[in-house]
Amino acid sequence: MIQTYVRGGECTKGCGACCRILRLQIPPEYGSNPDIKKWVELHGVKVVNLDGGTFAMLQQPCSALTEEGFCSLYGTPERPDLCSHWPMTPAALLGVEDVCTYTFSPALTGRET
Repeated sequence: MIQTYVRGGECTKGCGACCRILRLQIPPEYGSNPDIKKWVELHGVKVVNLDGGTFAMLQQPCSALTEEGFCSLYGTPERPDLCSHWPMTPAALLGVEDVCTYTFSPALTGRET
């Protein structure tokens, strides 16, 4: 079963930290096979395991992020809807946990009674 979360808090720093690293879910063997992990990391991609998933961490800032850390597309139709809901899981905060002001708690599925 895939864990879902409820996001708490709000973006109070306006630093754009979560928009400076691209996190992509990758096949689990990239994190569990030491040789594959070493090969991927030699290409400058950090591999991390979190919440049963394996993620590639790329230092690739959003092209719409201003030097001040704000979205230059905010309030325009060009801004993806996803940005309004980001971050959606703790994995999205990998690498920026120390600066991001969002928090997460597991969502109740209705089966917990």
